Amino acid sequence: MEKAKKVAIVTHVNADPDALSSACALHELVHSLNKEASIEVLVPEGIGSECKYIYVTCQKMNIKMDVIKKYHQIEDRAPCDVCIVLDTASLEQLRLLKNYVLKCDTIIIIDHHQFQDIGPLIKDRQVIYIGDGQSYSSTAEIVFEMLMKYNLSLNNIREIAEILLAGVLWDTKRFQRITRNTFHVVASMIDYGANYEEALKLIATERPSSNRIARIKCIFRHRGFKVRIKNSDIFIAISNVGAYESDCASTLITIGYDISFVITEDESLKAIRIVYRGREDVINSLNIDIYNEFVKKLIEVFGGGGGGHKAAGGAILRTYNIKQVVDQIIKILNSISEIGILEFVENKT
Repeated sequence: MEKAKKVAIVTHVNADPDALSSACALHELVHSLNKEASIEVLVPEGIGSECKYIYVTCQKMNIKMDVIKKYHQIEDRAPCDVCIVLDTASLEQLRLLKNYVLKCDTIIIIDHHQFQDIGPLIKDRQVIYIGDGQSYSSTAEIVFEMLMKYNLSLNNIREIAEILLAGVLWDTKRFQRITRNTFHVVASMIDYGANYEEALKLIATERPSSNRIARIKCIFRHRGFKVRIKNSDIFIAISNVGAYESDCASTLITIGYDISFVITEDESLKAIRIVYRGREDVINSLNIDIYNEFVKKLIEVFGGGGGGHKAAGGAILRTYNIKQVVDQIIKILNSISEIGILEFVENKT
């Protein structure tokens, strides 16, 4: 890193607070280690609305972030010596930046998920992987530990610690999903000046009316099923919307489902995006990994890639046919259920 002339820090598509706060903190870390390097923070397609205040904080630290919405924005850029990929479990989550990253001499992956498609990365380049899903509940925790390891005296360490704390709060759902290191790292962040209440304010957001409409449509369009896994009845929802699929998947969990799948047509990629959510208590008690049990099998059929946690994540599928994806999910449900599947159908009179 100290010898690199050009470094790119890349997040997953539509960066969330964990990804964006980690990118900004890592920018400062790399700059401290190598003041001569040209450093760019690249975000494919957009930045989530929940990142608004983190984005402003990063700007105040003079950290420039480029949102890459069209390929022409990067097609003439020279390859980087080092690409650092943050909070990304699959190359597919890089979208337009996938091929740009694959041109880097060295790729460093920093993530708290299990990286799913390492194969294409290891050809003719050095690949370094930092982090794992067992020890960390967010990428922000890993990046903060890296800051501590190098024992850097940064002028804006309080601001960095605070945005990283916001990233942890976001990805853990305010500590509902943690690992053994989470509170230890958070305590260190607070020791360095991070304020818990201010960090909460950094991820405060008002949902636009379009978000509410998408969630209502998601409920209207959904299909519900009951399956039996390990002698337990599991309720599963499948729906489709045009946007806000993550919020829609969470909404289906709040109305009573144990697992939800929400599908969206991605016009720019001519592909299908699928997001999944699961109730943590059900997933843990039955030791179900939604990605491995369901999503990985969809990728085997349609192609693509994805990643995430046992109870939350998503994928890109190389098909543009929602019906085919729904039919395949139902087929998988049939194959794993001990009693077949029961679809909830209301008889209207």
